[in-house]
Amino acid sequence: MHLALTLNPFVDADLLYAQQLGVEWIVGDLPGWEADTLAAARNRVIRAGLHLCALDCLPVSLVASALTDQPSRVEATEQVCQIIEDAGKLGIPSLGYRWPIGDSSSRRTVTQGRGAAVSVVHPVLTSEPPTDSEVRRALWGTLTAFLERVVPVAESAGVRLTYQTDVALAALPSSERILDTVSELDLLQEVAGGPAHGLDLHHGFVTAVLRLRAEEAIRHFGSRKAISVARIGSFRRTDAGAQEHFLDQDKVAALRALQAYREVAYEGPLCPIAAPGMTDDSEWRHKGQAFAIGYLRGLIQVLSG
Repeated sequence: MHLALTLNPFVDADLLYAQQLGVEWIVGDLPGWEADTLAAARNRVIRAGLHLCALDCLPVSLVASALTDQPSRVEATEQVCQIIEDAGKLGIPSLGYRWPIGDSSSRRTVTQGRGAAVSVVHPVLTSEPPTDSEVRRALWGTLTAFLERVVPVAESAGVRLTYQTDVALAALPSSERILDTVSELDLLQEVAGGPAHGLDLHHGFVTAVLRLRAEEAIRHFGSRKAISVARIGSFRRTDAGAQEHFLDQDKVAALRALQAYREVAYEGPLCPIAAPGMTDDSEWRHKGQAFAIGYLRGLIQVLSG
């Protein structure tokens, strides 16, 4: 596994920040998706002495259009295919996409964490187990059609299309969502049909939606070589939802997760989920990111002997 940061390659200060932290793997959060923009992003990362290991996430609006029954679906799907081909030509190995569930920021709340740090709480809707509703069947139908078109393009281009698990999914009722259980994520991989599709495993999603310990999900999906990107953080279920914490507030959770990643021989990027907001920190939480990178690096060094 390789410590990584998700950042905008066109921001010089962020590339310098990665260099200062000694983090060489970059997941690119791009401002645009034209071929020239992808090439410029890759070149800027290379000139900084870093490695562009993945592109973070296709525009949600584009994916939403590709997953509808509207006339725009075909055009949007072809745009996705073009981006995949452009990434492949540039040697970018992974490209993320997210289920379009809308803006979740309005659903989140904040509370005080350790030392009055700003801690985000993601709402978790208590509902019955997933049902075979008409809505869920329709969602699976559009997703299957999308994957049948784009995954062969990804395979031909040498790109791994990567589904981003999202803690925000916990705020939706089970009848209106899919990909919210281990069996459904296994089915996603089965429908995708090969190594050209993987998962971006978010530890908050594991806690809030799958309701598993991180190491359980890692061993399950990692043993199947399904994990493309790992997002590691500390989340606890409370009455209000899934609350983010500093990684060291659970003395063993991060260590157990890293041990599980080693057991399944995971060799992809390991991105820390930003820690709670610290005093005088930036909106991007540079201090919290630095804390998480340092803590994870120390654990990795211990595990490496």
